[in-house]
Amino acid sequence: MNNNKLSLIIKHFSPAWFAASMGTGGIANLLYQLGKNNAALRALGQTFFVINIVIFGVLLIPWVLRWFMHIKHVVIDIKHPIMSNFFVTMPVSGIILGTNLMLMGNTFLPNNVIINLSLIFWIFGTVFSLILGVYVLFNIFIIDEVHPNTINFSWFITPVASVVVPLLGNGLVKYYFNVNLDLANFINIIDLSFYGIGMFLFIILFGVVVNRFIYHKMPHAMMLPTFWIMLGPIGVGTIALVGLADINVMLGFLETASSIKLLSIILWGFGLWTFGFSTFITVLYLGKGEIPFTLSWWAFIFPIVSYASGTLVIYSITNASFILGYTFFLTVIVVIIWLVTFIKTLVGIINLKMLLPEL
Repeated sequence: MNNNKLSLIIKHFSPAWFAASMGTGGIANLLYQLGKNNAALRALGQTFFVINIVIFGVLLIPWVLRWFMHIKHVVIDIKHPIMSNFFVTMPVSGIILGTNLMLMGNTFLPNNVIINLSLIFWIFGTVFSLILGVYVLFNIFIIDEVHPNTINFSWFITPVASVVVPLLGNGLVKYYFNVNLDLANFINIIDLSFYGIGMFLFIILFGVVVNRFIYHKMPHAMMLPTFWIMLGPIGVGTIALVGLADINVMLGFLETASSIKLLSIILWGFGLWTFGFSTFITVLYLGKGEIPFTLSWWAFIFPIVSYASGTLVIYSITNASFILGYTFFLTVIVVIIWLVTFIKTLVGIINLKMLLPEL
């Protein structure tokens, strides 16, 4: 491959590529936690963890180079009302990778390295989630006219980024509780703040996006995966809320976590409607013909795996066997979708069709 073609690949590199790392890291955590009493599932989770390290590392190279070699195109993307939402997938991928490290990293890394790397990922993710979370909505405000076609469920990605922050922060608070209580309290307060930012933005934007689909025509089939993004804030929100409840009991800010955990079940319950609604939309598009494969297919994976992980958390609260069965059902679905998407992505990379849009 010549230097000119490499430059073009970097020029056209989409920030949305990091959705692949988000989804892969999410599956790694889900399989590892499901494999509590199953060595094969744990090993499979660790395999996905290793794959995620490779994906994150490979994607980081063109992501960084693009800021230096093609800054003009970065600016164009970051000002776009749709593409700007995907910039936050990079720091979110770092946070998810940090959760992978804290859950599975002790098999090949010393604990102090895991904690230091995780803290770096948490700081980086927190700072950039806030900057991009503020900027993206500000950017939409200052655009003279936002066309209905630019309004879709990808607008939920920046709220999801804020809700993801406590997923890693909760683990750090547990560690620093006995090492540095002031730092533990600081991380917890930031986690709580970001949870509020993300969930309130989700609620506000939900009305805006639903209004768009009620009063305007449905988008092209290639946008179908974005409908599943609705599950992201619900799944991540459920996991983070239960974690925050336990953490704040440990820190003494709450006497009991029972009421908060009841609220988490209510939030998770909204996912039942969302999953059903997204399924109906998918069937509608399938009835109209084939759904073209694009990079947007990775938008199927992180929301579904987040919801599956949230369902596993609800099982840990309720011990209801049907919820565990539902978790396995969701897990099978998301792993199949990942395999299909991963293979199609590899083919698209090999023939360059996913790297050079003009081909």
